[in-house]
Amino acid sequence: MIPWRKWGRGCVELIFPFRCSFCQIAFTRKGQAICADCLSRIHYLQSPLCSCCGRELPDSSGADHLCGSCLRQPPVYSRARAVVRYEAPVSHLLHRLKYAADTRTLPVLAAVIEPFVFASLHDFQPESDRIVPVPLFPARLKKRGLNQSLLLARIFFPEAGESLLVDALIRTRNTPPQTTLDGADRRKNLRAAFAVRYPEAVCGRRIFLVDDVLTTGTTVAECSKALLAAGAVEICIVTVARVAEYQ
Repeated sequence: MIPWRKWGRGCVELIFPFRCSFCQIAFTRKGQAICADCLSRIHYLQSPLCSCCGRELPDSSGADHLCGSCLRQPPVYSRARAVVRYEAPVSHLLHRLKYAADTRTLPVLAAVIEPFVFASLHDFQPESDRIVPVPLFPARLKKRGLNQSLLLARIFFPEAGESLLVDALIRTRNTPPQTTLDGADRRKNLRAAFAVRYPEAVCGRRIFLVDDVLTTGTTVAECSKALLAAGAVEICIVTVARVAEYQ
């Protein structure tokens, strides 16, 4: 770099230092989106986890194994994995992305997700597997301006290419938001609310279904049913966060 340019950049960074994207208070080094204090507040989900639904298990040590719920009633999907517990500061970022279309959160979320991508998605096969984001109803997509699940799918699978199926799965009904309903009403609300527009795109494929948050699992279960009915052979759920209340 030309010396005067390097000097000029140093002056800019001195006057306008990098601030933590979470707290907006602490300074960070160049290229870092999160300060050490905020990073320490993020609860990454680690083993032991349920080998199916991915919930945290009460054991303090040991290997992953099936939880009681999955033993009694296995989900329609084969496994689900989330990166972190749905708590601040990540919950605030996801809320800003989802409801305020704040795409400035994406680089920060990518920094949170990156360690998980290398550790947990190593078995993704772009030649045969397909990635499907949980869809929004067109009216809601127009109102929000973006589908957060699609943007997050691109972070989880940055080299997906044609393996990412943007609109193969669709919502057939404009259902009320799941956050306004309890467990039983959530299931009724989304029953038969999804359909596969292009069955040939998912038939015979393993599908990585991407969403922002796993709460009761109703949304991903209904999506999985539609994909399996269209011929998909296996569904793997990938989310940024999981709500601790349901773990």
